[in-house]
Amino acid sequence: MRLEKYISDSGVASRRAVKRAIRDGHVTVNGTMITIPGHPIDAESDDIEYRGDKVEPITEYIYLMLNKPPGYLTTRNDERGRPTVMDLLTDLPKSIYPVGRLDLDTEGLLLFTNDGDFAYRMMHPSHEIDKTYLVWVSGVLSNRALERLRNGVAITGGKTAPAKIEELKVTGTPKLTENRKTGNTAGVAKYRVVIHEGKKRQVRLMFKAVGHKVIRLKRVRVGTIRLGNLPQGKYRFLTPAEVTLLRS
Repeated sequence: MRLEKYISDSGVASRRAVKRAIRDGHVTVNGTMITIPGHPIDAESDDIEYRGDKVEPITEYIYLMLNKPPGYLTTRNDERGRPTVMDLLTDLPKSIYPVGRLDLDTEGLLLFTNDGDFAYRMMHPSHEIDKTYLVWVSGVLSNRALERLRNGVAITGGKTAPAKIEELKVTGTPKLTENRKTGNTAGVAKYRVVIHEGKKRQVRLMFKAVGHKVIRLKRVRVGTIRLGNLPQGKYRFLTPAEVTLLRS
């Protein structure tokens, strides 16, 4: 078995994070530092440590979803002591970790697990798992801007894949003075956006590329899992049926 697969399957971190830790010299096998991912190991006999802690096999897999509030970092630890999503998960094993990430100011659906293979499948670009966001932006997008987003726009990290985007009715915000042809408006507009990529700050950068600032961003669906009415800051375990649907 490959070293990074064994460690991620043990719930220590995602396979991507484990590969990075290996390259940075934070993994040992039988006391020897390994710095190249893909190193073969014997799971039955080798003594493996990740950042100084012995890696033990997982006996029970956990899958859950959190309604992340803004203001929390999507990481297991922060060297500066800032709030992280792990602060919201009480009475749970330390082996769980977030599947992917949401930006500090982004809220909504965030998955967690200690199943490395599950996390890897969920995050790998080849699986093209849809992620749905509600986006509040300054001003109404012109038809040209909508078309650009639907065809893909150039942002940091490369051109985005085509997105699905739909304008929604805004409630509880200032009225818009709309000029659909030019996109010149005042106030706030709301959109539903579906993408399958995970580039850093992708949705915010997409709207910036067409001249609009994101005011609020909320993820409401990942694959077949909907956020629903889960209160902000709370979590719930996924059902076996939900996990099966995500895997398929």
